[in-house]
Amino acid sequence: MRANVILPGLLDTPMVTANLAEAYGNDADRLVSERSAQVPMRHMGDGFDVAHAALFLASDESRFITGTELIVDGGMSCSTG
Repeated sequence: MRANVILPGLLDTPMVTANLAEAYGNDADRLVSERSAQVPMRHMGDGFDVAHAALFLASDESRFITGTELIVDGGMSCSTG
C-alpha cells in the first residue's frame, strides 16, 4: 500500500478567479498578473499541473514511492524571497 500527498501552490483556475476577483477590483487580469509574479517560475500552475502529478503517483513509474509530499508550486516553497 502507498500513501502520498500532492501540495499545490497558486493555481489559475476558474474557481480561484471567481472567489478572489473581488479582492483585485474584479480585474481577473490583475489577479493573474499579481499572483503569477509571486511564483519563481513567473506563472501560476493550473489544474493540469496537479493532474499530471496525480497521474505520476498513480502510475507504475512511482511504484516505490510512498510517504512523500509532492509539491507542485512552481518553486514557491524553495524561494528565499
